[in-house]
Amino acid sequence: MPLPRFDKLPPEKRRTILDAAASEFAQHGYDGASFNRIIAAAGISKGAMYYYFEDKGDAYGAVLDEMMDRVESAMQGMPAPTDRESFWAILAEGLGRLEMQFFEDPQIAALMRSLYSRGPGDLTYLRLIERSRGWIRQLLVVGQSLGATRDDVPLDLLTEIVTAMMAALDQWFDRAMDTMPMEELLVLSPKSLELMRDLLEPKPR
Repeated sequence: MPLPRFDKLPPEKRRTILDAAASEFAQHGYDGASFNRIIAAAGISKGAMYYYFEDKGDAYGAVLDEMMDRVESAMQGMPAPTDRESFWAILAEGLGRLEMQFFEDPQIAALMRSLYSRGPGDLTYLRLIERSRGWIRQLLVVGQSLGATRDDVPLDLLTEIVTAMMAALDQWFDRAMDTMPMEELLVLSPKSLELMRDLLEPKPR
């Protein structure tokens, strides 16, 4: 995470530094990224960079946090569901927004690829997965309150399953973008919601 003084920078200065770091990590991944190249692209001195970040890992964490903010912003302004069908309709719209952002922004796709390649041993990976887990848990609570999602399985277990499913879907589509035409991916995309609905809708007892 960046040092607290980074947050006190003017927004345009923070943006310049984060853009330089995001571009470097998207192009080269974490291991191949150069802290010196980030510093040069940001147009600041090495001393100033270390004044804001302890190391490359701190800068990487800041970039991924900002990426998650951008991804979550796609869900802003959506109405709250009021019944079972509106829950699934709104979820479909939200997932569609997320998928289009993923497909249309190569930098987000590259950063996600970098993150998943780090795996569960990486602290940034664990922190961002926990952030996703919290959002998914809140979604399931709303679904259960409306009778849209099942409640015969412990909420924590259901949250873990959906979190893992979303990560697996992200990784599959990320790999497929290298080999499949976008038209085919867009046809497959709604299947993600079908899989989730098959898993989550209440079952006859």
